[in-house]
Amino acid sequence: SAMPRMLTQRMTLSLPHLPPRLAGLRIAHLTDLHIHRTERQRHRQIIHEMSTAEVDLILFTGDYMSKPGDEDAAVEVMRQIIDVLQPRLGTYGVFGNHDSDDLVQRLADLPVTWLNDGYCHQADPNIELVGVHTDRRKAPDVLSLIHACKDKPPATNGDSKAGRLRLMLSHLPTFLPTAADMGVDLMFSGHTHGGQCRLPRGFALVNSTDLPLRLTSGLLRHKNTICLVSRGLGEVHMPIRAFCPPHLPVYTLRVGPMHGQFTHRIENVLPW
Repeated sequence: SAMPRMLTQRMTLSLPHLPPRLAGLRIAHLTDLHIHRTERQRHRQIIHEMSTAEVDLILFTGDYMSKPGDEDAAVEVMRQIIDVLQPRLGTYGVFGNHDSDDLVQRLADLPVTWLNDGYCHQADPNIELVGVHTDRRKAPDVLSLIHACKDKPPATNGDSKAGRLRLMLSHLPTFLPTAADMGVDLMFSGHTHGGQCRLPRGFALVNSTDLPLRLTSGLLRHKNTICLVSRGLGEVHMPIRAFCPPHLPVYTLRVGPMHGQFTHRIENVLPW
């Protein structure tokens, strides 16, 4: 049988204020697996590709299951995937709107730092991670996130961004304006599946958010914050994708000009 298309897509991201010692940092982003059975070629491919990927950070952004009853399969497959991960600086995650309370509890003991409306600071190298918890019954506690991020000591050269990298994990890309207000450098999101079924030339028909369809997936920019919206690794309702292949992006960071221009709108600088 023909080898399946590679899920991993490598991309270089430039940030003007990236601390020089973080140049070359590699970040893998996994989202929207929507696991409902344990035996699937897609999952075997994720495990194969991630077992050989040399990355520093691994970020999960939710929807590990689709509906109640999927928990057993989701726990098993997530354990299999996380067993092969070898990130130099750790694995972090948040949950999505499809993830049940039962799943949240059962995944709590995995070697993942779950950032449920939480904040984590790695001192060496200087990386701050913020996570938005998506719960369909209540809004995220954004005020606590803002409080956790403020009052951090400024960098010595007077540039508040210098010397650290601030990342946000949010299942929903709609929190990009909040992320920009919080001085986030890179935000990682999913939820839209890239539209899952698109017209030729990649036009999405639906994205399950209040964002316009032109913002369904890609590298979005608002002010000085980049939001990376993955097409995701699974499907919901039916296991069908059209003109919208599954997506496991691995980003390598470097010092350089940010993609796109400063804007008070949200622009899709690089659709995918």
